Amino acid sequence: MKAIEIPYNSKRLSATLFDAHGSETVLIIASATGVKQEYYFKFAKYAQHNGITVITFDYTGIGRSLKKPIQEVKTNAADWGSNDLERIIQYVINNYPKSRKAILGHSIGGQLIGLAQSSCQLDKIVLVAAQSGYWKHWKGMARIKMWLNWYVLFPFLIATFGYLKSKKISGMEDLPKNVANQWRNWGKNSDYIFSDKSIKNTFYEAIEADMTAYSIDDDDFAPKAAVEWMTGKYKNARRKSVHLAPADFQADTIGHFGIFKERFKNTIWTQFLKDIHNG
Repeated sequence: MKAIEIPYNSKRLSATLFDAHGSETVLIIASATGVKQEYYFKFAKYAQHNGITVITFDYTGIGRSLKKPIQEVKTNAADWGSNDLERIIQYVINNYPKSRKAILGHSIGGQLIGLAQSSCQLDKIVLVAAQSGYWKHWKGMARIKMWLNWYVLFPFLIATFGYLKSKKISGMEDLPKNVANQWRNWGKNSDYIFSDKSIKNTFYEAIEADMTAYSIDDDDFAPKAAVEWMTGKYKNARRKSVHLAPADFQADTIGHFGIFKERFKNTIWTQFLKDIHNG
């Protein structure tokens, strides 16, 4: 495990390299919103021990890529895909030109892949609970909660603190103002990311890689309908969908974040690796 800094323009992204020497595959892990790269380290080490070189990273304004007071960070959510993720993919292309290139995108990490121009050069994409955040994909009280997030809670917290002060409320890392505002505006619209006129270039339809999209039965953050909607936007990828239920793994729960807990090392993680290795 080696900490690295990846420069682009005037910024530097903090990343971590798990180098499996002689590996024929390099895997990028694109994190969920407000989740530091350390959350994925156990899975990254597992993949490394199974012959896959892995790169994790923090988006600008998150974790080790927060280089200044969060109130001063101007980056928005789309920049995480078109700039941050793009730079990571370019790093892999330049440093591992002969390797098979894969990405695992968790939640927003899977949403943003189509904003990175070089994503068209990936060989394998694994989407894990990558969903539309449009509030009507939820049902019952969960739908009301999502509406309140986008229309009430987020605006209040952003106006009060100058950023989304979410760490003490949800455990999610605090989000820069522009990230939180853009994300909530997507969530208010049925076209989600695709409703955003400020995004000039997208590459979802240009991606033709093998893709496996996972949804999770007890995932309150990514209902199956929201995952299916997002998966459908990669319409020219060679898509396969897999729905995971806790009972299939003798577990009480999996959830949106539990899937990267070590208790699934010999079950779900093994399934991920087969996807990454074999397409």
